[in-house]
Amino acid sequence: MNDQFAGIVLCLLVLGAVVLIGMALRGRQRLREFAVRERIAMIERGLMPPPEVDPERFDRGLLLAAALQRASNPKGTRYRSMGVMLMGLGGALFMLLAFAGGIMDIAFGVAGGVIVLGLAAYINGILVSNDVPTPVSAPPPRPAAPAAAVVQPPDNVAP
Repeated sequence: MNDQFAGIVLCLLVLGAVVLIGMALRGRQRLREFAVRERIAMIERGLMPPPEVDPERFDRGLLLAAALQRASNPKGTRYRSMGVMLMGLGGALFMLLAFAGGIMDIAFGVAGGVIVLGLAAYINGILVSNDVPTPVSAPPPRPAAPAAAVVQPPDNVAP
């Protein structure tokens, strides 16, 4: 009876974690959606959405962030994918041995070993993907605008 209770609790914990992750992802998606809707509503009312405070600094930051990102290593991606598959296989093996076979001790031993092997492959994939450095170059400077062609900012109202 204790083995069945432990298995049920484990399943409920996993199910609860999946639901919690889904709720967090949905909340983030809704926040982005609200920001886009707010911007569209401003445009429909004839207002101009506020631009970035310093657009040049924003562009430089984007270019620098893109330059600092490492190129994805296909070998690391394969290791991570294999690690996730092995962890899933270990979880499935645990469920089969624990509930269908009723042998909880063997389920923890065998499936736990497969899960640890998958976790090791996943960590190896993360480490391998960090092995590919990309050269970091400074973003090209923007050309300076002539002094006579200075554009005044809009009054925050569309013409």
